[in-house]
Amino acid sequence: MANRKQPELPEEKWPELRRTKGRSNTYLAYFTDLIKLLYKELDEEKANDIVDKFMTANAEKYAQPGMKMFSIEGNDPWAVASYFKLATGDILGYKAELIQEAPNRVIYRLYPPCLWFPDLDIPESFCVTANAFERKVVEIMNPKIKTHVRSLMTRGDPYCEIIFEEVEQ
Repeated sequence: MANRKQPELPEEKWPELRRTKGRSNTYLAYFTDLIKLLYKELDEEKANDIVDKFMTANAEKYAQPGMKMFSIEGNDPWAVASYFKLATGDILGYKAELIQEAPNRVIYRLYPPCLWFPDLDIPESFCVTANAFERKVVEIMNPKIKTHVRSLMTRGDPYCEIIFEEVEQ
């Protein structure tokens, strides 16, 4: 057999930025499809158990390096919530903001569309369970911070909100 020329994407049509966006969109689509399959094939409780373990493991793996990579100093609610705003908003592409609701409480707000599930075709319990990532991060960064989901697009709310609140123990 003759050696054939390897296929390559032409740089003029596929510059680095377009390839990077293509990679990101592919990874995001694969994740979304996998999660949907979990909920289709398993009962909701079992799927939530797997999601909880997955998100907790990811928090253990990525939180501290992420804080360092983003040059976030401190471990108060604003600093910890900043990690999520930068990672999910600035990096993944969600429209996100932080709101200082009280001296010890920060709202992390994500606006539509949901990049993972734009049709919101996933059980609300997935979103609540996926908050295991945030819960594990605050456990690692500052156990005095408690986090909970206050608003969810999958619940019919206009945006998603996760609260980070430092409480005395």
